[in-house]
Amino acid sequence: MLSNMPKTPHKDKLVAAIENPKSRNDVALLKEALSAYEVWILKFDKVGTTGKRKVFDLTALLNEYKDYLEVELIARRGSAFLKRQKGQLKLDNSILEEFLIRLVDPSILKGLPPFELEVGPRTAFMTLSFRPSSISSLNEKPEIVIKSKDQDFTIGKTLHYKVSADSAFANPETAKGEFFLAVLSAEVKVNLDKTMF
Repeated sequence: MLSNMPKTPHKDKLVAAIENPKSRNDVALLKEALSAYEVWILKFDKVGTTGKRKVFDLTALLNEYKDYLEVELIARRGSAFLKRQKGQLKLDNSILEEFLIRLVDPSILKGLPPFELEVGPRTAFMTLSFRPSSISSLNEKPEIVIKSKDQDFTIGKTLHYKVSADSAFANPETAKGEFFLAVLSAEVKVNLDKTMF
């Protein structure tokens, strides 16, 4: 079962690009892209096949839309700004992010858990540590340090924690919070800058 959270990273990037003052020369083109996006999603939702066949059908729709956006709209008709900044605006790799979200589907993947999964771009948990300031602070509310990293695509769940020096979890001595735990995470890139190696 998938979460009801919004799963539209590509649409979000298109809308942000339309609202970006630097894209003012490309607003009509970006609105055309948004209309094409809506058609792409409608076609995605109508695919009635399952398993491997569905992946092939969805991939054909992905390629059709991606080629239209990147070649017909941006490469042929986009301004120099849009051509140069499409990577920074995440217009190309967000297509793949949204595509991957739609592959996490019970009609494609067997054995998905019966509980709600959170799928898509997230800030995911890396490490948890404690930072006591002294030995005597061990009897106080613990200072918890969580490190996380933005991921382009994840499958996971938000976990909640409560840590206390008091077994009754009295409020003054209890630290509470949450983090997103990804069981699968991936960076989605259409090209790699030399600084990434």
